[in-house]
Amino acid sequence: MADRPQKILLVEPEPGIMEILVEALSRRLNAQVTCVSDARSCLDVDLVEPHDLVIAEWQLGDATGPELAEQLTAISSRPIILLADQPSAEDTIAALRVGVRDLFLKPFPVEQLLDAAARVLYGYEVKRQHAVKYRRMRELVRHVIRERRDLNRRIELVCRDLVDSHRRLVKRVIEFKAT
Repeated sequence: MADRPQKILLVEPEPGIMEILVEALSRRLNAQVTCVSDARSCLDVDLVEPHDLVIAEWQLGDATGPELAEQLTAISSRPIILLADQPSAEDTIAALRVGVRDLFLKPFPVEQLLDAAARVLYGYEVKRQHAVKYRRMRELVRHVIRERRDLNRRIELVCRDLVDSHRRLVKRVIEFKAT
């Protein structure tokens, strides 16, 4: 569906897990995967080059997954998936409230993560395309309204000219009959 390769930002401090996920995401989703190991780097990279999906570890050195998710959703509404060991129910609810789309408890089957990533990327792409179509439609409507106003002004000028011409004609006819 996408006309460009989709970009995934992977935030994982463990190199072994990062390597497995990069290979799987690249192979299955044909996505461009950018890897960072902490929240600060994630925000820096995403500000420079926005990504379609962020997959992040829950416990990062400089922030938690929900804190990172809150900061990322303030920048853009892209989907976020978190990977966690054993979050509490309150933490899970808090993460969902700040915009996390899915939460995977470790250990998890990589195929399930790939399926979830494919689903959210598809939904994000559909949403992005709808936004583009909506923006184009609004521009078209604005253009039609401007053209209509311009046409109405021109018609009004032509009508004024016709009325003025008719008055002059009537005046000349009356003057001609008077002579």
